[in-house]
Amino acid sequence: MRDRGFSLVEMIVVLVILSLSISLVTPSLSRFFRTVELKGAAKKISGILRYCRSEAVNKGLVYQVLFDSDLREVRVQSKESTEAKKEEENKKEGKVPKKAYSLPDGIRIKKVDVASPEYSSDFPTIEFYPNGGSNGGSVLLDGQDRNGFNIEVHFLTGMVKVVKVEGLKQ
Repeated sequence: MRDRGFSLVEMIVVLVILSLSISLVTPSLSRFFRTVELKGAAKKISGILRYCRSEAVNKGLVYQVLFDSDLREVRVQSKESTEAKKEEENKKEGKVPKKAYSLPDGIRIKKVDVASPEYSSDFPTIEFYPNGGSNGGSVLLDGQDRNGFNIEVHFLTGMVKVVKVEGLKQ
């Protein structure tokens, strides 16, 4: 009668099958995590843009979102609108301290298309005005796997839309 248990050959076969399946699954998991990270960055930036639009309307200020592609950073600052400056000329200057969001490693700002902003800036800037509008534009985020997300801001309404883009050229 045979003893209960597994032979050494059976154990080796099971280990070989497990190692092969792990080696096949691991690359697809890393691609999945890069895509999730890219999507998260796109959602974070679109959230920043929506927040700035909301704050511009609520506070009656002009909010700027600056895109620094060299540092892979998005910065926010507010400026007093021209109407508010006329009413309150003796108050503080129009700048509020900048807030910044750095993109995760492997994600970059590939392209920023914006109309000319009301206030000058050294970086491509999307502005949101107290009436809810903006200067409009789009920002293309690029991942390492030829996929990306285009974040579009409508100039008239200031509404933000995120669109997935596939097959980007490196």
